Amino acid sequence: MDTIRRSTPNHKLSIIALDAKEQARRVHAAIARRAFELFERSGSGGHEQQDWRQAESALLRPICVGRLSLDDSFWISTDTAPFKEDTVNIWVAPRRLTICGEPRVINKEPISIKSYSQPREGEMIFRVVELPVEIDPKNVTGKFRGRFLEILLKKAQAKPEPAARAAAA
Repeated sequence: MDTIRRSTPNHKLSIIALDAKEQARRVHAAIARRAFELFERSGSGGHEQQDWRQAESALLRPICVGRLSLDDSFWISTDTAPFKEDTVNIWVAPRRLTICGEPRVINKEPISIKSYSQPREGEMIFRVVELPVEIDPKNVTGKFRGRFLEILLKKAQAKPEPAARAAAA
């Protein structure tokens, strides 16, 4: 389910219900592409783990989030400064949230090994948040407040016990 929500005339936000395994697969594929580019750039093998760690550090970074659990929902707030405007996507699964988008590029210096470990314009960067409660991926809203993103996730409804089991108790 892909929903585009506008919170201001200048900001778009895409919220997609996406299974946790697919989220992980997409992040892994982006890291693998970057690691292979590092391998090709160096021209020699034997540094696979170093290339992988360098690719991970460029594309997958920790995120500082504010969290608040309410009766029927879970609220997250985070700074979107690392992301270029109008590129932010939220992938939602029952226990995982991935915020991704293009990096905000501040300096455009020639590519060196050092700068190659930084995200590049047009490339996706990822922030993964493991959720402490199960949420309903189809019932998520988000809005920008300045450079901050607020995400409201409705908690999944507890599944009712079968009538026979409840009667036996």
